[in-house]
Amino acid sequence: MNIEKLLEGIDYIDKNIGNDRDIEGISSNSREIKENYIFLAIKGLEFDGHKFIGSAIENGANTIVYTNKDIDFRDGINYIRVDDSRIALAQISNKLSNYPSKKLRMIGVTGTNGKTTTANMISFILTKLGDSCGNIGTDGADLIYKTIATEHTTPEITDINNILIEANKLNLKNIVMETSSHGLYLKRCFGIDYDYGVFTNLSPEHMDFHKDMENYFKAKMILIQNCKKAIINKDDDYGKKALKLVKNPISISINEESDFRALDIKKIDEGLSFKIKGINFKLKRFGIYDIYNALCAIAIASDLGYRLEDIADVLKDFKGVKSRLEFIENDLAINIVVDFAHTSTAFENIYKVLPKDKDIYAVYGISGDRTVEIREAIGEISAKYGVFSVITVDDPKFDTFENISNDIVRGIKKRNGKYKIIENRKDAIKYAIKSAKKGDFVLCLGKGEENFLKLKANIKTHYYEKDTIREVLKEI
Repeated sequence: MNIEKLLEGIDYIDKNIGNDRDIEGISSNSREIKENYIFLAIKGLEFDGHKFIGSAIENGANTIVYTNKDIDFRDGINYIRVDDSRIALAQISNKLSNYPSKKLRMIGVTGTNGKTTTANMISFILTKLGDSCGNIGTDGADLIYKTIATEHTTPEITDINNILIEANKLNLKNIVMETSSHGLYLKRCFGIDYDYGVFTNLSPEHMDFHKDMENYFKAKMILIQNCKKAIINKDDDYGKKALKLVKNPISISINEESDFRALDIKKIDEGLSFKIKGINFKLKRFGIYDIYNALCAIAIASDLGYRLEDIADVLKDFKGVKSRLEFIENDLAINIVVDFAHTSTAFENIYKVLPKDKDIYAVYGISGDRTVEIREAIGEISAKYGVFSVITVDDPKFDTFENISNDIVRGIKKRNGKYKIIENRKDAIKYAIKSAKKGDFVLCLGKGEENFLKLKANIKTHYYEKDTIREVLKEI
């Protein structure tokens, strides 16, 4: 596709055409540029892409899309000036890839907690019912027959489109995506044709980025207000606000009348049982919050025309998601659990379903980009439930372990909680396991399936929680 054809329907301010060579691809990363690519210069949070225009041209870019007025033009290069570089990236990527989202049923899942489990439940149910569904999220892209690693929970639009192209080649019918507030605000999902949007819940997180809860909520609503149908948790305070912003939403609830309400909830040996519209459901999970996740998935499947009886039949076989309340086998008779929890609400959701007659050790740290208030809240909630906190490292990034630990400890001290600080994460896990007695719980929280620690800035050092736990068990 040549530049003039490509620019049809693209918002731009000015153009300076230096060649008519066909465009082969687009990227905002100069290192990914190949011959006859477009380089889109984005002034981001950490780097200004305009500084890498020269490198992009050397790597083969024949077109530069930019926002800064003062850049030097080179002969033989196309220059396109735009107002919003992220919208331009999405518009051009969508057009170059021939709008792959329009050929799939797209389902977006947003909220603070439960996105990964909800997305996996949706994918599991639809696929088991014969309606093949791929999954893009925190743990990468799972296209049933192929997996693709991703950099972010919600990848860049160029990466999303490449994944969707693969999904179409594999003849998948549906894609469910975790849509993070960062991804929505930074327009990584711009132009994606969402059939369904799911809102799970909202609690304080990413305040360093969004500054306040209202901005955080508005970012989440980008999905909910731009999808064809919205599934919204009516029991959440922000869910109640969301219900007022969309036409004909599908509501889910445990506490109130709604389109899909779970009733007669009981704890059983295998997990939980509940009823929806008189139909019995069983779930091999033991957290009430998992019922909310299930309700969202059930609502979508039902809206697509599947019988509740058939949905219940496949849901009973759902075993959960890796590193979401995942128990690690061991010979010590200790309940060692790995979970991705990284907000006070997520911590509390775990704590309140655990036995009250067992000691609980939680090994955790807080990311350097979380606010002081979030750090203190997680420390306080741990102390509230009588949890012994083993405070350790977890992506300090641009902050220091000492600052983060002090903030957590302030929260713990508000409730006179018990704690120990051990910076090395492996040593912290070893301390917790050696301290626990038979039947006690050791919770390793925050890292989940991530395979890195960001000990300095955004530089990744290899680390995988479950491998570390197994090393500790061998040593013990």
